[in-house]
Amino acid sequence: MKNTFENEVVYITGASAGIGYATAQLCLQYGATVVITGRNKDNLDKAQKELLKVSSKVVAHNVDVSIESEIDDSLEEIYKSFGKVDGLINNAPSIHTGKIVDLDLAAWRTNFKANLDAVFLTTKKVLPWMQEAKKGSIVNVASVVGLKGVAYMSAYGAAKAGLINFTRATAIESAPHVRVNCIIPGAVMTPATERAIPDDKLMEATVNTIPLKRIAEPAELAKPIAFLLSSDASFITGASLVVDGGKTADLNAGN
Repeated sequence: MKNTFENEVVYITGASAGIGYATAQLCLQYGATVVITGRNKDNLDKAQKELLKVSSKVVAHNVDVSIESEIDDSLEEIYKSFGKVDGLINNAPSIHTGKIVDLDLAAWRTNFKANLDAVFLTTKKVLPWMQEAKKGSIVNVASVVGLKGVAYMSAYGAAKAGLINFTRATAIESAPHVRVNCIIPGAVMTPATERAIPDDKLMEATVNTIPLKRIAEPAELAKPIAFLLSSDASFITGASLVVDGGKTADLNAGN
């Protein structure tokens, strides 16, 4: 797949670290011009500096995906510069946890801004360009929390479940020339995961609930994302690919 994305422009939200960064790295290796976005400018600049060691074809945009005008301005700039967007990866996450009875509406809505609303906005902007070009691929990054009920993560789970369904609806509207798919990660060793699982005992307990007995590295998500984005997945659209080490396949009844 060395030259899979040669002469293509790939736009990735939330690419300063974790899955987004690993995917940017891989797409650069495959020959793409990659636009990375991030809300924290220092983290974004650091990511760009590292990615420039892989390829000179990396562009960084300081974007808060919860702000419509910032998404719009960023994508317009890319379209004016390159005349196209071949691939869109909606990865930017936002997690606000809490008991349902304790969450206020503002906290609930925070989970939807990046996880669902931003995906709607990027898709709405990019899709007409892709349809006009009769070429394009979109990959949305959901979560196993969108498949299973998880205490204290009702809002995040609802947003990710919505994203999975939005992917399917978008795939139908985008056909026949544009493909839209969804990747559904389980536990991945990202900065957010490290913050959520701060000690060895809790990490071990988490690992033991996963059939493959380990947490994924971001590169293990980047590869299937790049696959879905590429022409190798030319007859795949509206699909949801679970990449969770077997976690959601396991009934775990008394084990």
